[in-house]
Amino acid sequence: MDYLTTANVLLWVFLTIAFYFVFLSHWLVASSLFPDYVERCQEQYRRPVVTTLVGLLFTVVPIVAGLTLAKIAPPALKWTGILITAVPVITGLLGTAGLARRVGCGMPSPVDENQPWRRVLRGGTALALTFLLPLLGQLVVIPLVVASGVGASALAWLGRKQPAAGTASLPASQ
Repeated sequence: MDYLTTANVLLWVFLTIAFYFVFLSHWLVASSLFPDYVERCQEQYRRPVVTTLVGLLFTVVPIVAGLTLAKIAPPALKWTGILITAVPVITGLLGTAGLARRVGCGMPSPVDENQPWRRVLRGGTALALTFLLPLLGQLVVIPLVVASGVGASALAWLGRKQPAAGTASLPASQ
């Protein structure tokens, strides 16, 4: 029973804490740098099943293609496969900031008007705690949440409002 040493237990504890903070920091940074984008992603979570199914479609294909390319390509092209794999993951992290914000809006606080990032912090904390369920959290919840983030990002990007023809290109008169 050498596999249950203190070092192994501490390794998994600190890895779990690190993943928890990685998710939370991505959500906070996304909401502070791209507040309009995160708000559009949040709106996509009104239809969570559709958002997740779209996300699975936009996630599985690039990840499988990227991993295949990284495995069979010559060394100079392996980075392309890794990049193709990383794009949906980063997109999913940015999109799930909308989910964290939506969860946080369900837990209102009086300080939200002055500090809107607290919604994301509260919601992200609650959401990331769902990842801690052994095996089910890591193998089912995290991939589904990231896939739904890809779906929210795709739907938010595809559904953004285009300016009316001729109005955006007119310069302001002085």
